Amino acid sequence: MRVRRFVGDSVTETMGKVKRELGSEAVILQTREFHEGGFLGLFGKTKVEITAAIEEKPVTAQTTPVSNYGYKVEEAKSPKIIPAPDFNKQTGDFQEEIIAMRRMLEKMNKHIEGLGTEKSVWPAMLQRWADHLQDRGIKENLVKLLISHVQQTLRPEEWVNNSQVYARLEANIRQICGQIGLIQPGIDKPRIVALIGATGVGKTTTIGKLAAGFSIVDKRKVALITADTYRVAAVEQLKTFGEIIGVPVEVAMTPNGLLEALNLHADKELIFIDTAGRSPHHELHMSELRAFLDKAQPDFTMLVLSATTQFSDQLRIYQRFEGLTTHLIFTKLDEAGSVGSILNLLGQTTLPTAYLTNGQSVPDDIEAATPNRIARYVLGEEMPHA
Repeated sequence: MRVRRFVGDSVTETMGKVKRELGSEAVILQTREFHEGGFLGLFGKTKVEITAAIEEKPVTAQTTPVSNYGYKVEEAKSPKIIPAPDFNKQTGDFQEEIIAMRRMLEKMNKHIEGLGTEKSVWPAMLQRWADHLQDRGIKENLVKLLISHVQQTLRPEEWVNNSQVYARLEANIRQICGQIGLIQPGIDKPRIVALIGATGVGKTTTIGKLAAGFSIVDKRKVALITADTYRVAAVEQLKTFGEIIGVPVEVAMTPNGLLEALNLHADKELIFIDTAGRSPHHELHMSELRAFLDKAQPDFTMLVLSATTQFSDQLRIYQRFEGLTTHLIFTKLDEAGSVGSILNLLGQTTLPTAYLTNGQSVPDDIEAATPNRIARYVLGEEMPHA
């Protein structure tokens, strides 16, 4: 892969340089604005820098595309790429699976409640794991469930084997994580994806990553619509994203304006809608959001939750938005000291998780929320010491 850095006075000028030098197949790796000249960083001229790359060897037709966006990645020693479920086919088996999973979670939650809230004392080799799970932010009752299972399924002489205990915990956490639900582009009409959530959770950046991934990596026809007219910066940010990756961006001031914008891009495969951050405690804000969603009728309404938010607040936000939500996205995993709260929340819902984000780079810092990845984030990479 050949990587080049381009600098210009505007996004348009710099993108022109990228296309002339590397062609239309170039992939944008990073963009930034900086000031050139001036005094102590002031009064300088604004410049745009774009880092782009082009694959020098063409990919053969037999190569299977690897994508965090439209494919489900099952992590193993030899990664296997499986097409994500076709949401055009809502089969009876799928519905039965949802019902069975809900029953399983209800049974698990009743079991957790029956364990009580007092702190347990475990054998020394298991106590260190219990402490580790609590340090990761996992609730006491859920820690009891996980450690009890390890105690019952491994022999005492195996408790000293970090790898065995970790593998058993990881397998149990994968079960709790439930389903993954990734975005599939539309065929006869665009698939509409709306991102919703509280303020400051990273909705606009996440939409930029998804749009860039589908348009640049997966070569899909994409459009962006922002209904976040409360923040001028959010509108400008999305317009900049769109200009960089060559995707049209529309601004919808009203629900009817949103419908007009959707009709304008009926030829696209995917349309992403960025909504304003809403306070879950503000009924007027929630009513406005419902009005936009009622007009859009999105195929996916993804609730974006920050991993840096305390679990009690995450739960209140989730409960407030639950009636509007079809999928979950967890952001800012790179900023969170521990992400056990993700497991706490997933233990109380059957909604599928779609994506995880772990940085600011577009489109790199986003990945499919496979149970394997969630389990690794929840447990952390380090083993507890004896």
